Amino acid sequence: MKIKLSNYPKGNIVYKNVYLDNFDSIKDIDEADITFEESDVKYNIKEMWFRGIHIGIIEIHPNQEENFCFECSQPHTGFLFCLNGAISYYYNHQQDNLLSLAKNEQDFNAGGVSSIKFKITEKTRYLYIQLTEDYFRQVTGGELGNDIKTEKSISPEIGSILQQIIYPKHEGRVKRLFLEARIFELIIAYFNQKPEKQTHVLKKEDIEKILLAKQLVEHDLQRPNSLMELSRKAGINDYKLKRGFKELTGYTVFGYLYKIRMEKAYYFLSNEKKTVNEVAFLVGYKNAQHFITAFKKQFNILPGSLNKS
Repeated sequence: MKIKLSNYPKGNIVYKNVYLDNFDSIKDIDEADITFEESDVKYNIKEMWFRGIHIGIIEIHPNQEENFCFECSQPHTGFLFCLNGAISYYYNHQQDNLLSLAKNEQDFNAGGVSSIKFKITEKTRYLYIQLTEDYFRQVTGGELGNDIKTEKSISPEIGSILQQIIYPKHEGRVKRLFLEARIFELIIAYFNQKPEKQTHVLKKEDIEKILLAKQLVEHDLQRPNSLMELSRKAGINDYKLKRGFKELTGYTVFGYLYKIRMEKAYYFLSNEKKTVNEVAFLVGYKNAQHFITAFKKQFNILPGSLNKS
């Protein structure tokens, strides 16, 4: 079984790996994590795989628009999540069915995927979970899949599951069991998901104002605006802001603030090795203990364990 990522249409191979059939792993769980630069494009590719399941967390940082082709030698069911940036793509050879995802958006394809051609114009990070068709059929009984209708925005429930998949807290066999349990939760969440009825359509100028409000939330972690202040700065009334923000991002305004605070905190602790008190201040917590409680609730680990690892 093979996976290959290449430039399109040139066909230059960027990354490839060979696996046992059905993603069987020699160990409890197999992993790879590499960072490299090629043709002025920076890549970080992290993989985790075991029987029936392959998890890929990919970050691509191009200097200009780049086109890629992802190929797998066996057809599969795919869950695609855009974590940052944006991605335009189509499955297999369906060029007439061009799709796109922005930050915090998702797509589910219920089988038959063998290739994805996609375009990236900015720094983008995405999570792609592959389930082999045998595994998906075994888990769902072969009766579920095509009828799944998903919301495009990643819901808080699914967002929480993804955080646990990206940052698993265990090792060895326990890590494998933990990840497989999260995959089961993900499948169940999709089967139970009912898209909200669209009772209105946001105007272009409202979308631009809501996106401005989103940027303000991201850049004002230490002194966040109240909802009224945020709506005033963005030039939109608070009712439209609340309704439109949830529709565009899948989060309430303050749910999104909490999410960004936790993501930034994880980065500061794990990558920059800042102290817990420093990080608590940087992400807007006046009380470090309140920050520790929130972080442990989000990631199920104490923040101090990250800057010591």
